[in-house]
Parts: sequence; structure tokens; C-alpha cells
Amino acid sequence: MRLFVMMSLGFVLGVLPVQGGLFGDAEQYVDVEEGERGFGSLFSGMAESSEAQWAWAQEKLAKKQWRSAGKVLRGLYMRWPNSVEAPAAVVAHADALMRRKEWRSAFTIYQFAVDNYANRLTDYDAVLAGQYRAAQEVMEARRLPFLFGGYRTPEMAIPLFEAVILNGPQWEGAPEALMMVGRCNQDSDAFEEAIVAYAELMLRYPEHALAESAAWGRIACLRSLREKYPSSPKILERILTATTVYLSRFPASERRGEIILLRNELYEFQARELFEQGRFYERVARNEVAALRTYVSVLELYPKSEVVSEVQGEMERLAAKGVVLSAEEAAE
Repeated sequence: MRLFVMMSLGFVLGVLPVQGGLFGDAEQYVDVEEGERGFGSLFSGMAESSEAQWAWAQEKLAKKQWRSAGKVLRGLYMRWPNSVEAPAAVVAHADALMRRKEWRSAFTIYQFAVDNYANRLTDYDAVLAGQYRAAQEVMEARRLPFLFGGYRTPEMAIPLFEAVILNGPQWEGAPEALMMVGRCNQDSDAFEEAIVAYAELMLRYPEHALAESAAWGRIACLRSLREKYPSSPKILERILTATTVYLSRFPASERRGEIILLRNELYEFQARELFEQGRFYERVARNEVAALRTYVSVLELYPKSEVVSEVQGEMERLAAKGVVLSAEEAAE
């Protein structure tokens, strides 16, 4: 009997999806024509037109009533999505959320503006700038700040910065957004992903002021990878390549001296590695000819290395034992 009464009341009021409210929590879709006021709007404070709704929103914004202004603005572009005021209402809603420091929600509403009103936005660059700032705030935000100051999760901002780049590849702030993708990945120890972002920035914006910072970021990530995999010859070669590119593109850089010191360190490391290989041939493998050939390679490849005197001493000792290279071996 109770169910019959409630369903009857639903039909009387014109609210057909009563069953959803009775038997489930799913939100029911009600098809409302643009500008039409349903039963619920009698209590929502919706204005009679988009113009009136916009004026109402402006009053609330002027009073800095950001939360209620956001509700009025959302009501405008949801009820009158094709109105003249709708694009500005979406942006104003996002701006109001920024005022309330609801960075993720603001980013989402800005994206709604891009997805639905890209050709009708009066200041598209301002929307991208808003998204960029929201992404920065997400990147710098600290989780659980009451526990030892909290912790950052910069990786959460990566898809936001990537969306900014996708929305405005020619926007003047796109290089900064791409740089942030690299930094967020680097701060999250995702070094290979950071290297890709930095390399892309150097490729797409070679004349930008951030190109040098990206080149340095690439080297820094490779150095971090070398700390993790100190015996990897591939990573060492990648560092040498990256530093060569850096010096050739930015010869007057303030970091030039540091880059040269790094290359010298790698030079000595490679020389020492090859020297130790020769010792292995001599003392473990008992192959003195292979050892002598390796020592010769050290002198040829790393003539300025600090290990040269040690290499020469080993070669003299082998020569005293009668170990020599044939003409063919010496020519190899």
C-alpha cells in the first residue's frame, strides 16, 4: 500500500524515476530541454534565463562568495549549454574553484571548457594558464601534512601537465609544462620517463631558454641511473653522449666546468675498467698475450689517464718475461 502511494505521488509530481530512488542509489537521468525549469528548479533558485543567471553569478562573484557562485555558474552552463554566457560561466566556475584552492576540480572544469567551448573562449591562453597553475599546485601539494610535514606526490601532476601540452602545443607556456613533466618524473625517480620529456623539449623547442635546463636534467637523470647501475657500460656511454651534446649546444654555459669534470671522471673510470680487464686476463685467465693486448688498448684509447704509468709498468714486466705481440696482433 505504501509503495502504491509513493509511486502515485511520483506520477502526480511528474518525477518518473521514483523507482530508482526506492530501489537503488544510481542517479537518474531526466531529459530537460534547454531553458526548461523542472519541478526541482522551483526550490533551486534557478533564474528564468541565462542572462539573469549570469547576472546573479556576477553578484556573488563580486561578493567573493565563491562556493555559491560556483553553483550558480554550473547551473547556467548545465541548463543553457548553448547560451552566449555558457563558455564564460564555465571558466568563471573554474576560477572560483581556484580561489577555493580546489586545484583538481578547477583543472577538470577548465578541461570541460576546452573540450566543449574551445572555439568560443574569449581568452584560450588564460584557460591554459589556469590549468598550468592548478597542475603546479597539485605537484607541490603535500599529503598528510600533519605527519612529519607530509610528503609530496609530484607524479600526480604528470597527466595534468601532459593535458596542458595537448590542449595548447603552440601555447607560449607549453615548454614550461613539458619541463614540469620531466621534473615530476625525475622527482618520482622515473628517470627514463624524465629523460624522454627533457629530450622532447630540446627537440621541439631548441631555441627556448629552458632547452639548456632540459639538457642538464637529462644528464642528472643519467647520473642517477649510473648510481643505481654503476657497472652498466650502456648508461656510461649515454652520459658521454649527453655531455657531448650539451657542450656542443651550450659552449658558454656556466656548467661547462662541471660537465668537463664529469667527463674526466668517466674517462678515468673507463680507463681503469679496461686496465682491470687486462689484469684479469693476466692473473686469472693466465692469458698474458690477451693481457698485453688490453694494456696496449689502454694506452691508445686513454693516453692521458692516471693509470698510464701503472699500465706501462705491467707492460715492462711482461716484456721482461718475453711476452710480445705478433705483427698481426699489434696491428689489430
